[in-house]
Amino acid sequence: MPELPEVEAVGAALRESLLGLRLDAIHVLWAGALKPSPKAVRDAVVGKRLVAVTRHGKYLFLDFAPRRGARPTHQLLLHLRMTGQVFVDPDYTPDRQLRLRFDFEGRPVYFRDQRKFGGFELLDGVPGREAIPHVGEDMLKIRFAAWLPRMAGRRAPVKGLLLDQGIAAGIGNIYADEALHRAGVHPAAPPAALSEERLRSVFDESKRVLRLGVRHGGTTFLTFRNFSGRPGNFRSKLRVFGRQGEPCPVCAEIVQKTRVAGRGTHFCPRCQPADAS
Repeated sequence: MPELPEVEAVGAALRESLLGLRLDAIHVLWAGALKPSPKAVRDAVVGKRLVAVTRHGKYLFLDFAPRRGARPTHQLLLHLRMTGQVFVDPDYTPDRQLRLRFDFEGRPVYFRDQRKFGGFELLDGVPGREAIPHVGEDMLKIRFAAWLPRMAGRRAPVKGLLLDQGIAAGIGNIYADEALHRAGVHPAAPPAALSEERLRSVFDESKRVLRLGVRHGGTTFLTFRNFSGRPGNFRSKLRVFGRQGEPCPVCAEIVQKTRVAGRGTHFCPRCQPADAS
């Protein structure tokens, strides 16, 4: 699933490539990719210009207005979910996984989604974060003083709590594993058993690994590609995720894979001992 760095890469590319351009048409190959309906979305945004793109957690907000500099009149919420892609590619030949094509003043922009979980939603009357009240503060913006009370004393595995988007939004499976390795914390450890210093390390490393992922354009696994159809290169920086059976780059112990909070989880038993507090 695309996580915060991957979504940020898409958002940055949309801002760089499309801001100020008029949306001339939406070609619909699967109606479920536009909510509440293709007609409602077309009526709201076709003929208007993209004037702002913002991100919160794993969501993007696209603002449209009738002219440059005008106040936004309509907003689309984009969630890529498991396999969504938004990209431009002059060599792309539409395939069975293409769901939408947007035409911005002659520039085709594709939305492709293998599993059909992602899509765009019109947010008329419910702008911005009000549309996602179940989502907590963005992990790159939340302060430790606000994050700590949501974690301290909890007996669920710290890995599962990092994945809880209601606590802080943006971290998924890949970056949770990487942050915990860098913090030296076992993914199954409950925060109740960790000192405030250790929790501070989890917090700091979570932010650090997300920023590193953003700088490197995200991680490529399965179907994610960036806006130009190229893979992100953070994969080369991964220490444990997807490296089960390989030596840890820090201590040479063999990386293991287990399940924590129902998710495949990678860790180094030497760098992340189960009894560390």
